Amino acid sequence: MIFMKNPRKSLFKKSIELGFGKVRGFDFEQNFDAGKFFQSFKDTGFQATNLGKAIELVKKMRKEKAEIFLGFTSNMASCGVRDIIAWLARHKKVNFLVTTTGGLEEDIIKTHKHFLHGSFEAEGKKLREKGVNRTGNIFIPNERYIWFEKFMQPVLKRLFEKQKKSGKPVDSVEFVEELGRKLEKSKKKKESFTYWAWKNKIPLLCVPLADGALGDHLYFFKKKHKGFQIDLVKEVEVLYDSVLNAEKIGAIILGGSIPKHHIMNACMLREGADFTVYINTGFEAEGSNAGANPEEAKSWGKAAHNENSVKVWGEASIIFPILAAAAFKL
Repeated sequence: MIFMKNPRKSLFKKSIELGFGKVRGFDFEQNFDAGKFFQSFKDTGFQATNLGKAIELVKKMRKEKAEIFLGFTSNMASCGVRDIIAWLARHKKVNFLVTTTGGLEEDIIKTHKHFLHGSFEAEGKKLREKGVNRTGNIFIPNERYIWFEKFMQPVLKRLFEKQKKSGKPVDSVEFVEELGRKLEKSKKKKESFTYWAWKNKIPLLCVPLADGALGDHLYFFKKKHKGFQIDLVKEVEVLYDSVLNAEKIGAIILGGSIPKHHIMNACMLREGADFTVYINTGFEAEGSNAGANPEEAKSWGKAAHNENSVKVWGEASIIFPILAAAAFKL
């Protein structure tokens, strides 16, 4: 048996002061100040420090007048983050939006009726029998999608007539703009990021357009109108031109999926986004798009080779409202 000759020396190994500042939390003995509270995150450690850096980066994006590209998955429209995104678009605090089909359709559906609080543990079979769909702990009665079909049909017919007159397919950017225009008559239009994107001429890309309930309507409409077509290349042109013409780009990505890849892939054309903020719960070990961190993005030329990038590992419905309050509101 081998015994350690000097266990004390092993336990109390000499060290140096290595690090980047003191770890400490917010001092609640002082009068509460929201700005100081948010600033304290960077000193707290763990993901709070990453969130603190994200706040500083978004402030820097705005100070340096970078074009801000906000990408988000459909669940952000399912929950209350949708209202924050609408506020950002209403006040022109972002320059470009990219979401999925679910994000677009759920934003529009909410101008009809709201979604409802439910439970993560609700039994799927019973919900199905009652015509209630579940996204996490949010319930969406099927009546919402029945209404959405009625909303979509006049839009599709109008665009098809335009196609027949011009002899050219409707492009996907024009398609989304038409949806925003139709919301002009809605009493709840001010709650919609689709409406504000159209109103303020903020490009809103929906990828992939033929997914979800919207894809269902496109499928059935085309069955009746064989010549109906949508040109998807236009959205790539709009995105790439915007990326190439911007002096600086700041990317804020909520979740993974296509919105993240769409924006970051376009940034390869210019050796990467100047500022990059990821918020998601993806693990790098799985090799997924969501899990890829900014360092992986740098290897592709999607994020610039600088210190202006961070990933906050956390659920975006918690993290993004804090980020928006600290970097856009205060």
